[in-house]
Amino acid sequence: MDLSSDEDFSRGSSPEDLQHESDEEPIAGPAPPDAAPKYTVPNRVLGAVEIPAVVQNVDRAVQAFGRGPSLQHVMDAAKNSIPFYLSPEDPFCKPIMSHNARSHNVVLKVTVPKRTGRKRKRGTNDPWEGDVELPDAETQPIADDGVHSRSRLDDPKILRRKLEDNANSYQVEPVGVIKHTHRFRGLADFFWDMSKSSLAQRYVDQVLPGDVESIKQFKFLPGVDEGPNVDILPPPIFTHMSLPFNYQYSQNPYVRATEDGGTFNTTAVKQVGYFIGAEDPAPTEPQIPPDMTDPRMVEIIAELEEAFEDRPVWTRRSLLNHLGGKLKNWNELKKYLNYTAYQFKGGPWRDGVVPYGIDPRTDPKYRIYQTLMFKLPKQKRPQKGQTWKSLRKAQMGPLKEFLEELSESHVFDGDTYHTDGKVWQVCDITDPLLKDLLDNAAIRPTWDPSSGWYHGGLWAKVKAIMKTKLVAIQFDRRLTREDFAMTLQAGDQTPVRSTSATLHLPLPNLRLTDEELTLLRGRQPSRKNKHKGYSVRVRDPNAGSKRTVDAPSAPDSQNEEARLLEIDDDIDSGQDDSGSDDDEDDETGDEDDAEQGTIQDEDIGQNYDARRSDGP
Repeated sequence: MDLSSDEDFSRGSSPEDLQHESDEEPIAGPAPPDAAPKYTVPNRVLGAVEIPAVVQNVDRAVQAFGRGPSLQHVMDAAKNSIPFYLSPEDPFCKPIMSHNARSHNVVLKVTVPKRTGRKRKRGTNDPWEGDVELPDAETQPIADDGVHSRSRLDDPKILRRKLEDNANSYQVEPVGVIKHTHRFRGLADFFWDMSKSSLAQRYVDQVLPGDVESIKQFKFLPGVDEGPNVDILPPPIFTHMSLPFNYQYSQNPYVRATEDGGTFNTTAVKQVGYFIGAEDPAPTEPQIPPDMTDPRMVEIIAELEEAFEDRPVWTRRSLLNHLGGKLKNWNELKKYLNYTAYQFKGGPWRDGVVPYGIDPRTDPKYRIYQTLMFKLPKQKRPQKGQTWKSLRKAQMGPLKEFLEELSESHVFDGDTYHTDGKVWQVCDITDPLLKDLLDNAAIRPTWDPSSGWYHGGLWAKVKAIMKTKLVAIQFDRRLTREDFAMTLQAGDQTPVRSTSATLHLPLPNLRLTDEELTLLRGRQPSRKNKHKGYSVRVRDPNAGSKRTVDAPSAPDSQNEEARLLEIDDDIDSGQDDSGSDDDEDDETGDEDDAEQGTIQDEDIGQNYDARRSDGP
């Protein structure tokens, strides 16, 4: 591009290489040939404003300093601040105020030769090509686009390029020194658009011009304004924050970035094992291989592998009882267990510990290792070093140690039970009634996420009977097989959805007193009439309202007891349930939602999909 006349530019520069004198006489004495040029800076009064915006319309930028601005106040060094209106056309826009800061910047006028439009390959000494004079940019008419920076010649990139192309032919002339600069560092207030307010527009048209006759015509409308769209004037200010808040953002020192763009926490506990859902694929190896240079790890892993040869699926409580005094406490078992086995967090084997490479969902022989989970009260058995839970772990003695008298705590015999866990396996149930039901149970052709290899009806009966026995043991009630005669008459197959959404299993009446009901529930019993027994909901995608089919039940005086024994599971018990976590120390059922002193079921009774029927 070629220009027919020279172009002038002004910019601030550091005065290190400039001589600031009151007179304009050159400095006497010869200068060394390699010395930097020296210039005399005129004594002019200059001021500067750092506009907090990209200026494309110079006239509008001048209007932003106020109505009819002369900009003389910018030259006043004693003026602390000046206003700047981000929307100068709107009289209701509040300005942002500047800060008058001391500065010492030199303004230079830089003149570079005109551009001829000749070209040659950069970095070579080839002859110039296209020696054509371009029209003078200053003689070209300015487009009426509101942009007054003519031809954009003040673009810093273009200026630097011109200085590079004319390193030995540009001229520099000092203009003056800027000794104070107005800077805007405050936050703009929120702005309320008053263009749709009739009162505000009448005020702008009649009052703001300052005409006396127009001001006399301005009147408030009589009466009370009613909605919708009531004209409400905004407050004078919206925020008192004039400066941006210093949040002191900083990178987390314990978070590191990976090569693929992800992040990881260096202090987080490394996940070794797996907690899988009821229908997730079974893992074949741990996420991190064990450190076989640790003698204690080698010893414990060998003990665990030997235990899994005797029995493929354990619960954590039964495994701790089996290993006995070979482990110091539960924390040591938790440290090494994930290197040899994974755990289920939902489904028929929930909280079961299974060695890598074995999937109990592939063979019906693993049905005897299915688990039954109940929500039990917090354990009352005294332990060595047991203390109040608000104290720190460092102040507490070793907990969950192996005790010889609890070596069979994972076994349920129907007469007693221990509260150091909430999970029992089918193979650990020695109660004659339950054992007979489970041993003679038919096997499903395929496993079910809710009832495993057992039919849904039988699985529901087993859970309901065991739940009732747990409550009976707590309050010293004696139950026989005849007490469950009506319960045993229910079918073993998975219930099929017909006209009712809730199927009912009758249970024996324990005849609990109000005091026992209060202890069981943790609050006073209600007297509302409830159906008695154990309810099983049947899920159907096209289900309407739910109705209940009741079998012969106990007297109405025990409605509260029956409600406590009513056990409705979640809609899908195969989902991942809480209760299995790497940081969970035991199976005592100390959930936050468990009420003190109650024995309440957490995973009893199954909900059976009518589409997943086993036949009559």
